[in-house]
Amino acid sequence: MSISEYKESIKKIIDATDNEALLKWWKTQLEHDIRPGNEVEFSDGEWLLIQEGVEEYGKNETISFEEFISKRK
Repeated sequence: MSISEYKESIKKIIDATDNEALLKWWKTQLEHDIRPGNEVEFSDGEWLLIQEGVEEYGKNETISFEEFISKRK
């Protein structure tokens, strides 16, 4: 995935919600993730799950955290 695709995915996630608490948590998490030494790489399968999650959230078809974890296994 290119940097442009990463940026577009993040923008889609942010645009998909008006939940202020969730947006604040994402901001905190992103600030933590971009600190030096905190880099994380996602596999293509993980990015697919993230994109599916954004689409489900947009349709109000969210899943529980436990279901998300079980999909990753």
